[in-house]
Amino acid sequence: MKLSIRGPIIPSDYQMIYDWFGIDAVSPKKVQDFLDKIDPDNKEDIILEINSGGGSVFAASEIYALLKEHPNNVIAKVLGLAASAASFLMLGANSTLMTPTAQVMIHNASSMASGDYRDMDHTSSILKNTNLAIANAYKLKTGKSHEELLSMMDNETWLTAQQAKQIGLIDEIMFDNGDLTNSIVASANTPFSDGILPQAVIDKFRNEVLGMQLPNGPGQSSQLNNVVPNQTNKIAEPQQPKEEPKNMDLETLKNDHPQLFEQVKNLGYQEGITAENKRIQDIEDLQMPGNEELINKAKFEDKMQASDLAVAIIKAEKARGTNYLNNVNKDAAIINQVPGSNAPTDQNKDAQVANALDQALNNAQLEDQNALTNALEGALK
Repeated sequence: MKLSIRGPIIPSDYQMIYDWFGIDAVSPKKVQDFLDKIDPDNKEDIILEINSGGGSVFAASEIYALLKEHPNNVIAKVLGLAASAASFLMLGANSTLMTPTAQVMIHNASSMASGDYRDMDHTSSILKNTNLAIANAYKLKTGKSHEELLSMMDNETWLTAQQAKQIGLIDEIMFDNGDLTNSIVASANTPFSDGILPQAVIDKFRNEVLGMQLPNGPGQSSQLNNVVPNQTNKIAEPQQPKEEPKNMDLETLKNDHPQLFEQVKNLGYQEGITAENKRIQDIEDLQMPGNEELINKAKFEDKMQASDLAVAIIKAEKARGTNYLNNVNKDAAIINQVPGSNAPTDQNKDAQVANALDQALNNAQLEDQNALTNALEGALK
Protein backbone atom coordinates (compact mmCIF):
# COMPACT_ATOMS: atom_id res chain seq x y z
CA MET A 1 0.00 0.00 0.00
CA LYS A 2 1.40 3.36 -1.03
CA LEU A 3 0.69 6.70 0.62
CA SER A 4 2.01 9.70 -1.30
CA ILE A 5 3.38 12.72 0.60
CA ARG A 6 3.93 15.20 -2.22
CA GLY A 7 3.66 18.96 -2.22
CA PRO A 8 3.14 21.13 0.84
CA ILE A 9 1.87 19.83 4.17
CA ILE A 10 -1.29 21.75 4.96
CA PRO A 11 -4.09 21.94 7.57
CA SER A 12 -7.02 19.64 6.86
CA ASP A 13 -9.46 22.44 6.11
CA TYR A 14 -7.21 23.67 3.27
CA GLN A 15 -7.25 20.33 1.45
CA MET A 16 -10.38 21.09 -0.59
CA ILE A 17 -8.86 24.31 -1.93
CA TYR A 18 -5.64 22.62 -3.09
CA ASP A 19 -7.64 19.77 -4.63
CA TRP A 20 -9.86 22.30 -6.45
CA PHE A 21 -6.77 23.93 -8.00
CA GLY A 22 -5.25 20.52 -8.77
CA ILE A 23 -2.19 21.21 -6.56
CA ASP A 24 -0.44 18.29 -4.86
CA ALA A 25 -0.71 18.66 -1.08
CA VAL A 26 -1.22 16.46 1.96
CA SER A 27 -3.15 17.09 5.16
CA PRO A 28 -3.84 15.05 8.31
CA LYS A 29 -7.35 14.33 7.03
CA LYS A 30 -6.00 12.93 3.77
CA VAL A 31 -3.65 10.62 5.68
CA GLN A 32 -6.37 9.68 8.18
CA ASP A 33 -8.79 8.81 5.34
CA PHE A 34 -6.11 6.57 3.78
CA LEU A 35 -5.40 4.78 7.04
CA ASP A 36 -9.09 4.34 7.87
CA LYS A 37 -9.65 2.43 4.63
CA ILE A 38 -7.10 -0.25 5.52
CA ASP A 39 -8.72 -3.50 6.56
CA PRO A 40 -7.62 -4.39 10.13
CA ASP A 41 -6.79 -7.90 8.87
CA ASN A 42 -4.51 -6.46 6.17
CA LYS A 43 -1.00 -6.47 7.63
CA GLU A 44 0.72 -5.32 4.44
CA ASP A 45 3.46 -2.68 4.78
CA ILE A 46 2.53 0.94 4.20
CA ILE A 47 5.00 2.60 1.82
CA LEU A 48 5.25 6.33 2.49
CA GLU A 49 6.64 8.03 -0.65
CA ILE A 50 7.93 11.52 0.21
CA ASN A 51 8.84 14.48 -1.97
CA SER A 52 7.82 17.57 -0.04
CA GLY A 53 9.27 20.95 0.86
CA GLY A 54 7.38 21.01 4.16
CA GLY A 55 4.61 23.24 5.39
CA SER A 56 2.53 23.50 8.56
CA VAL A 57 4.32 22.35 11.71
CA PHE A 58 1.10 21.32 13.43
CA ALA A 59 -0.29 19.43 10.43
CA ALA A 60 3.01 17.55 10.06
CA SER A 61 3.05 16.78 13.80
CA GLU A 62 -0.47 15.30 13.54
CA ILE A 63 0.54 13.12 10.59
CA TYR A 64 3.67 12.02 12.51
CA ALA A 65 1.44 10.83 15.38
CA LEU A 66 -1.01 9.06 13.03
CA LEU A 67 1.83 7.07 11.47
CA LYS A 68 3.43 6.24 14.83
CA GLU A 69 0.16 4.88 16.23
CA HIS A 70 -0.80 2.73 13.23
CA PRO A 71 -0.33 -1.01 13.81
CA ASN A 72 0.98 -1.73 10.32
CA ASN A 73 4.66 -1.44 9.50
CA VAL A 74 5.35 1.93 7.83
CA ILE A 75 8.35 2.38 5.53
CA ALA A 76 9.21 5.94 4.47
CA LYS A 77 11.03 6.45 1.18
CA VAL A 78 12.43 9.92 0.46
CA LEU A 79 12.36 10.08 -3.32
CA GLY A 80 13.43 13.68 -3.81
CA LEU A 81 13.19 16.04 -0.87
CA ALA A 82 12.14 15.86 2.76
CA ALA A 83 12.59 19.42 3.93
CA SER A 84 11.37 21.45 6.83
CA ALA A 85 8.18 19.90 8.29
CA ALA A 86 8.54 16.86 6.02
CA SER A 87 11.93 16.10 7.63
CA PHE A 88 10.30 15.11 10.93
CA LEU A 89 7.05 13.78 9.41
CA MET A 90 9.10 11.01 7.77
CA LEU A 91 10.28 9.93 11.21
CA GLY A 92 6.76 8.71 12.01
CA ALA A 93 7.63 5.62 9.93
CA ASN A 94 9.17 2.50 11.43
CA SER A 95 12.09 2.78 9.02
CA THR A 96 13.26 5.51 6.64
CA LEU A 97 15.04 5.11 3.30
CA MET A 98 16.45 7.68 0.84
CA THR A 99 17.44 7.56 -2.78
CA PRO A 100 21.09 8.53 -3.42
CA THR A 101 19.98 11.76 -5.06
CA ALA A 102 17.51 12.87 -2.38
CA GLN A 103 18.09 15.44 0.35
CA VAL A 104 16.85 16.22 3.83
CA MET A 105 16.79 19.76 5.18
CA ILE A 106 16.21 20.79 8.80
CA HIS A 107 15.84 24.35 10.06
CA ASN A 108 14.02 26.51 12.58
CA ALA A 109 10.31 27.11 12.56
CA SER A 110 9.18 30.51 11.33
CA SER A 111 6.00 32.51 11.41
CA MET A 112 4.50 35.90 10.62
CA ALA A 113 3.72 38.26 13.48
CA SER A 114 2.61 41.84 14.10
CA GLY A 115 2.28 44.04 17.15
CA ASP A 116 4.55 45.69 19.71
CA TYR A 117 7.70 44.27 21.34
CA ARG A 118 5.66 42.14 23.73
CA ASP A 119 3.90 40.46 20.80
CA MET A 120 7.26 39.87 19.14
CA ASP A 121 8.72 38.41 22.35
CA HIS A 122 5.70 36.15 22.69
CA THR A 123 6.01 34.94 19.09
CA SER A 124 9.72 34.33 19.61
CA SER A 125 8.97 32.21 22.68
CA ILE A 126 6.44 30.13 20.70
CA LEU A 127 8.95 29.57 17.89
CA LYS A 128 11.66 28.46 20.32
CA ASN A 129 9.30 25.95 21.91
CA THR A 130 8.30 24.73 18.46
CA ASN A 131 11.97 24.16 17.63
CA LEU A 132 12.39 22.13 20.84
CA ALA A 133 9.34 20.03 19.95
CA ILE A 134 10.68 19.33 16.46
CA ALA A 135 14.10 18.48 17.88
CA ASN A 136 12.43 15.83 20.04
CA ALA A 137 11.54 13.84 16.92
CA TYR A 138 15.10 14.15 15.59
CA LYS A 139 16.50 13.12 19.01
CA LEU A 140 14.34 9.99 19.25
CA LYS A 141 15.62 8.90 15.84
CA THR A 142 19.30 9.91 16.02
CA GLY A 143 20.07 9.89 19.76
CA LYS A 144 21.80 13.26 19.41
CA SER A 145 21.42 15.97 22.06
CA HIS A 146 19.01 18.87 21.85
CA GLU A 147 21.94 21.30 21.73
CA GLU A 148 23.54 19.64 18.71
CA LEU A 149 20.25 19.31 16.86
CA LEU A 150 19.17 22.90 17.60
CA SER A 151 22.55 24.08 16.31
CA MET A 152 21.97 22.19 13.06
CA MET A 153 18.53 23.77 12.82
CA ASP A 154 19.98 27.25 13.47
CA ASN A 155 22.39 26.71 10.59
CA GLU A 156 19.70 25.30 8.29
CA THR A 157 21.41 22.01 7.57
CA TRP A 158 21.09 20.20 4.23
CA LEU A 159 21.92 16.50 4.28
CA THR A 160 22.62 14.09 1.48
CA ALA A 161 21.50 10.49 1.83
CA GLN A 162 24.98 9.50 3.04
CA GLN A 163 25.13 12.32 5.58
CA ALA A 164 21.60 11.62 6.84
CA LYS A 165 22.53 7.97 7.36
CA GLN A 166 25.74 8.89 9.18
CA ILE A 167 23.87 10.87 11.84
CA GLY A 168 21.15 8.21 12.09
CA LEU A 169 18.34 10.29 10.60
CA ILE A 170 17.59 7.54 8.06
CA ASP A 171 18.11 3.80 8.14
CA GLU A 172 19.10 2.91 4.60
CA ILE A 173 20.17 4.36 1.24
CA MET A 174 18.17 2.90 -1.60
CA PHE A 175 20.06 1.19 -4.47
CA ASP A 176 23.30 1.33 -2.41
CA ASN A 177 25.63 -1.57 -3.18
CA GLY A 178 28.22 -0.48 -0.63
CA ASP A 179 30.51 1.42 -3.00
CA LEU A 180 28.83 4.82 -2.74
CA THR A 181 31.30 7.27 -1.22
CA ASN A 182 29.76 10.59 -2.20
CA SER A 183 26.27 11.74 -3.00
CA ILE A 184 25.89 15.15 -4.62
CA VAL A 185 22.52 16.63 -5.48
CA ALA A 186 22.34 18.66 -8.67
CA SER A 187 21.50 22.36 -8.34
CA ALA A 188 21.82 22.29 -4.57
CA ASN A 189 22.02 26.10 -4.46
CA THR A 190 19.04 26.65 -6.74
CA PRO A 191 16.10 28.38 -5.02
CA PHE A 192 12.94 26.33 -4.85
CA SER A 193 9.38 27.02 -3.85
CA ASP A 194 7.76 25.26 -0.92
CA GLY A 195 4.47 25.21 -2.88
CA ILE A 196 2.42 26.68 -0.03
CA LEU A 197 -0.29 29.07 -1.14
CA PRO A 198 0.00 32.49 0.52
CA GLN A 199 -2.49 33.13 3.30
CA ALA A 200 -4.01 35.99 1.26
CA VAL A 201 -4.81 33.55 -1.55
CA ILE A 202 -6.45 31.13 0.88
CA ASP A 203 -8.56 33.91 2.40
CA LYS A 204 -9.58 35.34 -0.97
CA PHE A 205 -10.57 31.95 -2.32
CA ARG A 206 -12.58 31.13 0.79
CA ASN A 207 -14.38 34.48 0.90
CA GLU A 208 -15.06 35.11 -2.79
CA VAL A 209 -15.27 31.64 -4.33
CA LEU A 210 -16.44 29.33 -1.59
CA GLY A 211 -18.19 31.99 0.49
CA MET A 212 -16.61 30.70 3.68
CA GLN A 213 -14.77 32.46 6.51
CA LEU A 214 -11.29 31.15 7.15
CA PRO A 215 -11.00 29.66 10.65
CA ASN A 216 -8.58 31.43 12.93
CA GLY A 217 -7.55 28.52 15.11
CA PRO A 218 -4.31 28.59 17.07
CA GLY A 219 -1.19 28.14 14.99
CA GLN A 220 -2.91 28.32 11.62
CA SER A 221 -0.23 30.59 10.18
CA SER A 222 2.77 28.80 11.74
CA GLN A 223 4.76 26.86 9.21
CA LEU A 224 8.30 25.80 8.41
CA ASN A 225 9.40 28.03 5.55
CA ASN A 226 12.04 26.61 3.23
CA VAL A 227 14.89 29.12 3.13
CA VAL A 228 17.47 28.73 0.40
CA PRO A 229 21.04 28.33 1.66
CA ASN A 230 23.47 31.22 1.11
CA GLN A 231 20.51 33.57 0.75
CA THR A 232 19.95 36.50 3.09
CA ASN A 233 16.67 36.20 4.92
CA LYS A 234 14.41 39.21 4.50
CA ILE A 235 12.51 40.61 7.44
CA ALA A 236 8.85 39.94 6.89
CA GLU A 237 6.61 42.98 6.71
CA PRO A 238 3.95 43.18 9.43
CA GLN A 239 0.67 41.63 8.43
CA GLN A 240 -2.06 44.08 7.64
CA PRO A 241 -5.32 43.73 9.55
CA LYS A 242 -7.76 41.48 7.77
CA GLU A 243 -10.59 43.23 6.06
CA GLU A 244 -14.09 42.00 6.58
CA PRO A 245 -15.44 40.22 3.49
CA LYS A 246 -17.35 42.59 1.22
CA ASN A 247 -20.71 41.88 -0.26
CA MET A 248 -20.10 41.63 -3.99
CA ASP A 249 -22.44 44.15 -5.58
CA LEU A 250 -22.05 45.98 -8.88
CA GLU A 251 -20.32 49.01 -7.35
CA THR A 252 -17.85 46.84 -5.41
CA LEU A 253 -17.08 44.84 -8.54
CA LYS A 254 -16.48 48.05 -10.50
CA ASN A 255 -14.15 49.56 -7.87
CA ASP A 256 -12.25 46.46 -6.73
CA HIS A 257 -12.14 44.50 -9.99
CA PRO A 258 -12.32 47.02 -12.88
CA GLN A 259 -11.09 44.59 -15.52
CA LEU A 260 -13.64 41.94 -14.54
CA PHE A 261 -16.33 44.67 -14.43
CA GLU A 262 -15.49 45.69 -18.02
CA GLN A 263 -15.64 42.09 -19.17
CA VAL A 264 -19.04 41.60 -17.55
CA LYS A 265 -20.29 44.89 -19.02
CA ASN A 266 -19.12 44.04 -22.54
CA LEU A 267 -20.61 40.58 -22.31
CA GLY A 268 -23.92 42.02 -21.18
CA TYR A 269 -23.84 44.57 -24.02
CA GLN A 270 -23.28 41.91 -26.66
CA GLU A 271 -25.98 39.67 -25.21
CA GLY A 272 -28.36 42.65 -25.13
CA ILE A 273 -27.78 43.37 -28.82
CA THR A 274 -28.34 39.72 -29.71
CA ALA A 275 -31.58 39.59 -27.70
CA GLU A 276 -32.90 42.84 -29.24
CA ASN A 277 -32.14 41.67 -32.79
CA LYS A 278 -34.00 38.44 -32.12
CA ARG A 279 -36.97 40.35 -30.69
CA ILE A 280 -37.22 42.55 -33.81
CA GLN A 281 -36.89 39.53 -36.11
CA ASP A 282 -39.61 37.63 -34.23
CA ILE A 283 -41.91 40.66 -34.59
CA GLU A 284 -41.15 40.91 -38.33
CA ASP A 285 -42.26 37.30 -38.70
CA LEU A 286 -45.73 38.33 -37.42
CA GLN A 287 -46.36 40.83 -40.25
CA MET A 288 -50.05 40.80 -41.33
CA PRO A 289 -51.90 43.29 -43.55
CA GLY A 290 -53.80 45.77 -41.48
CA ASN A 291 -51.51 45.51 -38.43
CA GLU A 292 -48.64 47.74 -39.58
CA GLU A 293 -49.25 50.41 -36.94
CA LEU A 294 -49.47 47.85 -34.15
CA ILE A 295 -46.25 46.14 -35.27
CA ASN A 296 -44.26 49.40 -35.54
CA LYS A 297 -45.45 50.45 -32.10
CA ALA A 298 -44.41 47.08 -30.66
CA LYS A 299 -40.92 47.45 -32.15
CA PHE A 300 -39.99 50.94 -31.08
CA GLU A 301 -42.46 52.32 -28.53
CA ASP A 302 -43.83 49.54 -26.36
CA LYS A 303 -40.76 47.28 -26.76
CA MET A 304 -43.10 44.28 -26.77
CA GLN A 305 -42.00 40.69 -27.06
CA ALA A 306 -43.22 38.72 -30.07
CA SER A 307 -45.41 36.53 -27.87
CA ASP A 308 -47.22 39.58 -26.44
CA LEU A 309 -47.57 41.10 -29.91
CA ALA A 310 -49.11 37.89 -31.27
CA VAL A 311 -51.84 38.10 -28.61
CA ALA A 312 -52.45 41.76 -29.47
CA ILE A 313 -52.75 40.96 -33.18
CA ILE A 314 -55.26 38.17 -32.49
CA LYS A 315 -57.35 40.56 -30.42
CA ALA A 316 -57.17 43.21 -33.14
CA GLU A 317 -58.20 40.73 -35.84
CA LYS A 318 -61.10 39.55 -33.71
CA ALA A 319 -62.27 43.11 -33.14
CA ARG A 320 -61.93 43.86 -36.85
CA GLY A 321 -64.04 40.80 -37.77
CA THR A 322 -66.70 41.70 -35.21
CA ASN A 323 -67.00 45.22 -36.62
CA TYR A 324 -67.33 43.86 -40.15
CA LEU A 325 -70.23 41.58 -39.17
CA ASN A 326 -71.94 44.38 -37.30
CA ASN A 327 -71.74 46.66 -40.37
CA VAL A 328 -73.13 43.92 -42.65
CA ASN A 329 -76.10 43.37 -40.35
CA LYS A 330 -76.74 47.12 -40.15
CA ASP A 331 -76.75 47.49 -43.94
CA ALA A 332 -79.05 44.50 -44.34
CA ALA A 333 -81.57 46.01 -41.91
CA ILE A 334 -81.78 49.22 -43.96
CA ILE A 335 -82.37 47.30 -47.23
CA ASN A 336 -85.10 45.17 -45.64
CA GLN A 337 -87.09 48.33 -44.88
CA VAL A 338 -87.50 49.27 -48.63
CA PRO A 339 -91.06 48.16 -49.94
CA GLY A 340 -91.25 45.66 -52.83
CA SER A 341 -92.94 46.18 -56.36
CA ASN A 342 -94.27 44.04 -59.25
CA ALA A 343 -91.86 42.70 -61.76
CA PRO A 344 -91.63 44.88 -64.90
CA THR A 345 -93.72 43.75 -67.94
CA ASP A 346 -92.15 42.38 -71.03
CA GLN A 347 -91.48 45.24 -73.42
CA ASN A 348 -90.60 43.01 -76.36
CA LYS A 349 -92.08 44.42 -79.64
CA ASP A 350 -92.89 41.02 -81.13
CA ALA A 351 -94.86 40.05 -78.03
CA GLN A 352 -96.92 43.25 -78.30
CA VAL A 353 -97.75 42.56 -81.88
CA ALA A 354 -98.78 39.00 -81.14
CA ASN A 355 -101.03 40.07 -78.29
CA ALA A 356 -102.67 42.79 -80.35
CA LEU A 357 -103.32 40.43 -83.22
CA ASP A 358 -104.87 37.85 -80.99
CA GLN A 359 -107.11 40.42 -79.37
CA ALA A 360 -108.15 41.83 -82.75
CA LEU A 361 -109.08 38.41 -84.12
CA ASN A 362 -111.15 37.57 -81.07
CA ASN A 363 -113.03 40.82 -80.62
CA ALA A 364 -113.58 42.18 -84.11
CA GLN A 365 -116.60 41.25 -86.24
CA LEU A 366 -114.84 41.38 -89.59
CA GLU A 367 -116.61 40.45 -92.81
CA ASP A 368 -114.22 41.65 -95.37
CA GLN A 369 -110.57 42.32 -96.05
CA ASN A 370 -110.77 46.03 -95.51
CA ALA A 371 -112.20 45.60 -92.03
CA LEU A 372 -109.39 43.18 -91.14
CA THR A 373 -106.77 45.58 -92.39
CA ASN A 374 -108.18 48.43 -90.41
CA ALA A 375 -108.26 46.28 -87.31
CA LEU A 376 -104.62 45.39 -87.74
CA GLU A 377 -103.57 48.96 -88.31
CA GLY A 378 -105.46 49.93 -85.18
CA ALA A 379 -103.80 47.33 -83.14
CA LEU A 380 -100.39 48.43 -84.34
CA LYS A 381 -100.85 52.08 -83.52
